[in-house]
Amino acid sequence: MRREAKSFYLATRFLPRRKREAVEAIYGVFRTADDIADEPGLTLEQRKEGLRRVADALAHVRDRTYNGDAPWFPAVRRAFMRFPIDIEDALRLIDACRSDVEGVSCETLADLEAYSAAVAGTVGRCSIAILGASDADSLARAERLGIALQLTNVIRDVEKDRRLGRNYMPHAFAALPDRGRSLIAARARQCYAEGDVLARRLPNDGSRLAMLIAADMYEGVIDGPLSLKERLRRAARCIWTAYVGM
Repeated sequence: MRREAKSFYLATRFLPRRKREAVEAIYGVFRTADDIADEPGLTLEQRKEGLRRVADALAHVRDRTYNGDAPWFPAVRRAFMRFPIDIEDALRLIDACRSDVEGVSCETLADLEAYSAAVAGTVGRCSIAILGASDADSLARAERLGIALQLTNVIRDVEKDRRLGRNYMPHAFAALPDRGRSLIAARARQCYAEGDVLARRLPNDGSRLAMLIAADMYEGVIDGPLSLKERLRRAARCIWTAYVGM
């Protein structure tokens, strides 16, 4: 996480240890699945088998008679035992990784949102259950926040994805790519608004601050890479909001 997701890593430093370890654990397994789907050097069958094994372990993560041999399994089991994370949300993400292996094609912004909900909205749902809000409305809002993060990734990584042979930009925007990016960015900003709502529902044990920092700093990526000064300014604003403004 420190190497691959710097903003999230910074945000998790404010969490109590139990929550931080749980977030790190689910990041580890989801990153494993993403790497199986994305990293070069694996055959199609190896990717499918790897994802099947991850899904099988997650499906049995609360079954004490099941012993997973993956290096991430003990930490992930501990996270699922401690917090009300929905196994179906985790399995839905693995299904999304399978779709990446087969090839994702989005015709419209609605298609892109549906894909984003599966690959990142699920992460939002799992994470908010750890942070302290697992009611149906909070899970739905966390899913929309996850969608915002994925839409930001799509805008940021257009060229990188194309080099990997992938194109997540909706085909409807092919003739007007700049217009497409603007529409995706606008939709992402709408979804980022869920962050403030969710933060108010979280305990102020660092969870509220972690949520605000992760959402606010990632939203800033829409306008381009953030300077150190801008990162610090945004972090200071989040600290004030978490401890004074709510």
